[in-house]
Amino acid sequence: MTKNIKIMSNESEKKLDKLEDDKEATPEGKYASPSDTESESKNGGDPESNEIEVVQPSEVLFAEQQAIVQSLKQELDESRNKIGELQHSVRRLAADFDNYKKWVAKERQIVERTATESLIKKLLDIYESLEKAAATNDESMGKEFKEGIKLIYKEFSRVLKSEGLEPIKAEGTQLDVCKHEVLMQMVNDEAPENTILQEIQKGYLLNSLVLRPAKVVVSQKSQKEET
Repeated sequence: MTKNIKIMSNESEKKLDKLEDDKEATPEGKYASPSDTESESKNGGDPESNEIEVVQPSEVLFAEQQAIVQSLKQELDESRNKIGELQHSVRRLAADFDNYKKWVAKERQIVERTATESLIKKLLDIYESLEKAAATNDESMGKEFKEGIKLIYKEFSRVLKSEGLEPIKAEGTQLDVCKHEVLMQMVNDEAPENTILQEIQKGYLLNSLVLRPAKVVVSQKSQKEET
């Protein structure tokens, strides 16, 4: 009996010694759990391998801001392009409108000139009749009546002149086919050839344009027979 107790005592001492050794191997004198031992064995005992990479919120915010800035830049470029196109269209429309105004003004001038020419042509016969009546020395016409005709003729002349009417110079000048219409040729060796000798019907200019050519008689050199 005493022998068995002694044997057990020896075994107990061995177990106690083993526990003391394990205690010294564990940090801070703590026993290592099986889970800790297993985790260390899987990671190769490296503590840095257990660290998790964490993305900072400031980095995410910066990336989002950069994307917004790029989007705004693209929209700004598109807006500038559209503004450029609109400015080009406005300039083109302004040029077209300016040309249109010039065309309208030119057409209006043509219409006004045509209407004025037509009216004055109709008045020329009346005007020339008044001119002849004012220049006559017919004694049968009363003095007051003749003075009245002269006043009417003078006022008529003033109005027509204000509209741009002026007589074409004819007698004694050289023939101008643009202003003179030749009705007859007369032999005259004293005057240069094609000199206007007589005006049959007076011609007129309206605003420097021929309203009615003057009808004239021009000189012609005689043909001498060869001996």
